[in-house]
Amino acid sequence: MASNLPEFWIKIVQIIIILIILSYFVYRRFHDKIRGFDWFIGLFSMAIIQSVIEIILFFPTEYGSLDRNSAIQEIHIIPYAFGLFILFFYTELLKNSKPNAWNLSIISLLLGGYLAVYFLELGFKLELDFLPEYRIYRVIFNIFQAFVLAQAFVVFLMDAVKVEYQRLKRISITLATAMGIACLFSFAKIFERWTIQIHPSLQIYGAIPFGILFGVLTITFIANPFYVYLIPTKFNKLIVLNESGILLYSVQIGREEPQIIEDTLLTGTVSALKTILAETTGARTDLRKISFRDKKMIVVEDLEKKVSTIVISDSDSYILQLAVKHFNKDFCRQFCDILENFDGAISSFYEATNIVRRVFPFVPPEEIIVD
Repeated sequence: MASNLPEFWIKIVQIIIILIILSYFVYRRFHDKIRGFDWFIGLFSMAIIQSVIEIILFFPTEYGSLDRNSAIQEIHIIPYAFGLFILFFYTELLKNSKPNAWNLSIISLLLGGYLAVYFLELGFKLELDFLPEYRIYRVIFNIFQAFVLAQAFVVFLMDAVKVEYQRLKRISITLATAMGIACLFSFAKIFERWTIQIHPSLQIYGAIPFGILFGVLTITFIANPFYVYLIPTKFNKLIVLNESGILLYSVQIGREEPQIIEDTLLTGTVSALKTILAETTGARTDLRKISFRDKKMIVVEDLEKKVSTIVISDSDSYILQLAVKHFNKDFCRQFCDILENFDGAISSFYEATNIVRRVFPFVPPEEIIVD
């Protein structure tokens, strides 16, 4: 919360910077169709709302019509809490097809508890002998914040350990470092209520580490926009077939020797499964995922269900599904004329390798082997 006029103008500059960043993310989202930016559009939108609320509250607080110790001064933290909730979903969906039930329960309980205690304090003016930043709702918020950032730190650290591509590993290490710094400060904020009584110099100013965190996220995804599709797993093969089950494009990804699997056998199996599903359920071939042992098969179709993209991977994470959808849309857009007048020739589809390189930029070109 801005406590004087210089801090007020710093907030104004901060809003302008965040608006520029947000505009860039919105541009990449709608111009390049990068759906992975949805989370960061939400996160930075919450940061703008937080700053706007602080500016609105500055003048009545500065000129005496609002009590500085009132819980209303802390209302600007609520948008930031929702921003952390968005970050939690992003990091959860990097590794899972949906959020882990236990993690989601804990995070929802902490967020709900923070909001409930805050509005009770605001409504009934409880604990007026404490400064707002040391009240129960702030302690709950600090625990919530520490949990989200610790979870994000672990996810990016595990990415850095597991991924085989050096470019992706460097990105994951950078993000893990930023999350780790913010996580340490968030844990320190939990105990600030007691450490400040030992010595005033032990007060924690969270704006600096969290400013670093936002800065790292911004620089990372401006320099590498498609890295919002962080793939902390290995995917082995990408196949495209049309509604008749004809193989249009197939690419092997990775340095390992490809397993001897006939693409026509694979596409025939998928077509058969889609037909069985349609006949037994009445659905129009709504096949999305198949699991077999330690491998997952993700199936993505265009809106007209004329082109299907199949990816064989170690994971079925939601982020990977988004990346496959992005590939499928770009494939249909680039080859729409050829697909409309398809005559059986598939040589034109070899250019889809450029789409693979764009959507998965961290894969070295020599590891993209067109079958």
